[in-house]
Parts: sequence; C-alpha cells; structure tokens
Amino acid sequence: MQNIDYGSKRFLIVDNIKQSRDNLKIFAYSLGVLSVDTCCHAPDLFALCESTKFDVILLGYDLGDNKKNGQQILEELRAKGNLSRSCIIIMITAEVSQAMVLAALEHKPNEYITKPYTHKDLTIRLVRCFEKNHVMQHIYAAMDANNHQRVIELCKEQIHNNSAYKHECLGITSRQHFELKEYDKAKKIYTAYLGTQNCQWAAIGLGKIALIENDYYSAERYFQAVIDDNPFYLSAYDWLAKTYQFTNDIDKAEETLEKALLVSPRSVTRLKQYAELCINNKKLHKATNALSKTNDLAYHSIHKKPENAISFAEALIENSDNLTQYEIRKLNIKAFEVLGNMVRDFPANELKVITQFLTARLHQNANDKSLSYNALKDAEKLLDRYKNEITIDGTFSIAKSLISLKRRGKAESLLDKLSQAHPDNMEILSQVVDLSDRPISEKDKAAAQNALEIGVSLYKAGHYILSIDKLNQALYHFPNHLGVKLNLLQVLLVSFEEDSKRIENFKQARILIRQFDHLSPESESYKRFLKLRNKFEALETFNKEIKQ
Repeated sequence: MQNIDYGSKRFLIVDNIKQSRDNLKIFAYSLGVLSVDTCCHAPDLFALCESTKFDVILLGYDLGDNKKNGQQILEELRAKGNLSRSCIIIMITAEVSQAMVLAALEHKPNEYITKPYTHKDLTIRLVRCFEKNHVMQHIYAAMDANNHQRVIELCKEQIHNNSAYKHECLGITSRQHFELKEYDKAKKIYTAYLGTQNCQWAAIGLGKIALIENDYYSAERYFQAVIDDNPFYLSAYDWLAKTYQFTNDIDKAEETLEKALLVSPRSVTRLKQYAELCINNKKLHKATNALSKTNDLAYHSIHKKPENAISFAEALIENSDNLTQYEIRKLNIKAFEVLGNMVRDFPANELKVITQFLTARLHQNANDKSLSYNALKDAEKLLDRYKNEITIDGTFSIAKSLISLKRRGKAESLLDKLSQAHPDNMEILSQVVDLSDRPISEKDKAAAQNALEIGVSLYKAGHYILSIDKLNQALYHFPNHLGVKLNLLQVLLVSFEEDSKRIENFKQARILIRQFDHLSPESESYKRFLKLRNKFEALETFNKEIKQ
C-alpha cells in the first residue's frame, strides 16, 4: 500500500447540517489534510469546483428540502466537466432505499457510505480510492485529455502486469476502440470476456456493435441476457429499448423502459424517453404521469428546462378526453403551477406567449369558457407584441394551440411564414404539413427527401439533366416544397445557360417563377428567388429567339 500524502490533498465537504460539516472537517484534519473547503449550497459548490481542482469531495446526499440533492449535484458536475476522473467522490447518505441508491450510482461516485458510519469506515474507503488512483492516474489523465491511443497504451501496460484493475482496463480499452470506430478490436475484447464474472460491460459492448451492424436480433439477445443476469444493470434496459425502436417495435420499447423505471424511478432522461414512447403509442395517460414526474425530478437538476413544463401541459391537454372533469381540474392546478414556475425561472418573452396559449387551452378543457376566452385574448396580444422573438419550436407550439382554439387562419399565417423562412428544411416543412390542411404521407416525404438529395448531388457533379429529372420527382411527391422548387429553378437556369438548345428547361423555369407570387419579401427564400428571377430575366434578354 502506498503512503498517502494527505497534506497535499484538497478536500471539499458538502453537507447542509453544520454539525455534520464540522465532524467531517475534523476527520479530514485528523488525516493530515491542510486544505479543507466546506459548503452547503449548490451555487457555492459549483463556483468552487469551477475555480479549484479538488482531490476529494465528501458529498452529502440530502441537502435540504426544495434544493439539489447529492445525486443531482454530481450529475451536473460531470455534465459540466468540472470533475477530473482522479477526483474522489464519496456519497454520504442516511437514505438506503433502492431507488435512491440506484439513482446515485448511475452517476458513478467512487464510493457510497450510509449513516451512521465511523471515521474508520470512511478512512477505509478513502484509502481504497487513493490506491486505485495511484495505479490509474496516468490513464485517467489521458482519458480527461481524450487521448484515446495513449489510454490504450497505458491500459495495455496494466493488463500485461496483471494489475488488480485489469478488468477495468480491459473495459476502458474496449471503449476507446469503440470511440475510434475500431469495432473489430473492441469486439475481440468483448468476446474474450463474455461469460466471465461481472462481464456485463462485454455483453453491452457486443450489443452496441450488433446495433451498428444492423443485427438487431443479436443486439436484443445480448441486452436481454444482461437484464436476466442482473436486473439492476440499468443501461441494458436503455439499449434494449433503443433496439426495439430501431425495429419499430415501439410497444416493446415502452415496456422495457417501464420495467427500468420500476427498478429505478428517478432518472429524468429515462422518464422523458418513456413519456415520448407513450405519446407515440397514444398512451396519453401514461405520458401525462411520466411528464409530471419528469417535471418534479428535473426541477432542481441540470435537466430543468422550459420544455418539461410545456410537454406536461400539452400531454395533459391531449389526454383530457380520457379524464373526468374532476381529474382535469385537479391536474390543471398542477399545470398552472408548473407553467407559472417556468415563466418565473425562464423569463423569455416567447415562453410568456406559449404559456398564455396553453392556459387558454387548459381552461377550455375544463369547460371554463370565459377564462379560456380571456386567456386567448391576452395570448394574442402577447403574440403581436413578441412575434419577432418566436423560435421555430415556439412557432409550432403556438400554431398547435391556435388550431385547437379555433384560430386556424392565424396558425396558417404563422406556418406559412416559417415555411418561407426555411424553404430547404424538409423537417420543418414536414411539421408544417402535419399541422396544416395539406396532408402528405410519410412515404411521399421520404421519397421527396431522397430525390432531393440525389438531385442536389447530381447538380454539384454537373449532371444537370439527371438532376432536373430527380428534382422533378421530388416535386411530384411534395408539390408545395419551396426548397425543391428553388433548387429546380436554379438547375433549370444553369442547364439552359450551358446549352441554349434546352428550351424546355427555360420554359419550365418560367412556369416555376409564376408560382412564387405568394412569397413574403421579408423571407430568406424570397431573396434567393429574386437572384434566380434576375438570372432568368438576363437569360431571356440575351436569347430573344426563345418564344413562349
């Protein structure tokens, strides 16, 4: 065992109870630690970790009501990159429920200790962590630097020396090969250790490679085997659900995440994914409950975002047909509270507009016609005031509310402006079509996108005739697609410019130009159209023999 120079180590103690902080501070000093910081508030902790590199953080789990807990703090520190891999995190808690333990362990503290504990218990864990750090320090430094090759070289040395951390080094090595897309090398390691003790990482790795190779049957078998062997290995559920999504078996994907949430119900990301699957499966009651829990769990975490509140309110509105008036009014109270907190915590004008429209819809569902009408009037005033601050996602949310509130004309106006501003974005245009009265099938969208991509590639390669053919195919599948029309117009003009005998190309260009009369002069697509129209007029001037 290496002697630990505690005098050179910097400790951070995080606990909301002064007596506990003082007790841990005395413990640190008894080891010979000279530098000890303490805090009880998350903002202070994040500021400290941004400015100081700590060797050890003794992190309390329960830091007070309506505050971030230790799990949420650890998750945020890792997400922000404020912790090096060599920093030792020991989670300290009085709670021993399965849900809490699994939620905390998902964010990988180095050790976990429950109250009551002795200084000897804590010392044993510290020594264990420092011994590991001594062996792995250079590997961790290379990982922090994203130096994959160096990590592989250092891990090989530990494996060759039959280190006590050999299996961890094998896992790290395989992940480096995976990151470098050296799947054959990663697969060799995974296969060699599949079936050995604590080999779940190998099965997960083989499952991920199977997904990359589109071998969904094998991927499903690997992930399911991990779950059967260890029902608490939560990432296996996530990967199994992804496998089912790839095979369009959304029901099984939903069921898989539901099982994971029964094991560990405090994962915000997993809850959100589950809610999305429930919405896709038209299980709106489940989605509403999941989004309600998501909003509660996310509130003090790094996952706190406006869309949590918006998604919950929208799911509640969509699910109202399945609820009694009592249930609607009860859930509306929570929705109003959630939306109010969102506007307070995220003071963006767009969110005020969205919230007011959602408020009108919530009142509408509760049959409070007067309240709904007044909220709608206020929402429309806010929209007029802040219309230039509305994002793409905000536009869709507002348009959806306007349609629900029988203001389709206003919704169509918003969607038309969005289409004109993004004429080449198939995803946006597809969403516009979904909300408008101009239905188009998924098959047509896919065919149009494919033809558009091929047509643009052919144009870049100088194959103008072939490009025109493909773009005409795209226009057939998606006749109102501004991007296709503009691209086709450009290729037609370039083709005619190259060979003036291609009169039919020029005639089609003339027909297309007449279809852009509705474009708003304020849109980006209008600027592009003007350039192409000017080019058309110039070509027409120099080719007066062309007769319509």
